[in-house]
Amino acid sequence: MKGKGKQKRAYSSIEQMQMRKEQLQEVIELEDNEIRRLWTQLTDNNKNATKGEQIGTFVSYGVMAYDGLLMLRKLKRGYGSLLNIFRR
Repeated sequence: MKGKGKQKRAYSSIEQMQMRKEQLQEVIELEDNEIRRLWTQLTDNNKNATKGEQIGTFVSYGVMAYDGLLMLRKLKRGYGSLLNIFRR
């Protein structure tokens, strides 16, 4: 997989380092734009939803939160403490 290990580059001048810095800034900017586009696409779906769909979404989130709390309660009772989960 690309980018896992650290690659050492030998730069012989400041100009080479500045060119590399500009290349990295361009890559970061392109990735940032892609992330912004995807985030906007993900969150804009709810803006066009009807009132009924919005209420359904809120109810769904509430049920998921309640389910998470019940799971935490069950784990706490089973292990005595949430920190003990990671010690076993």
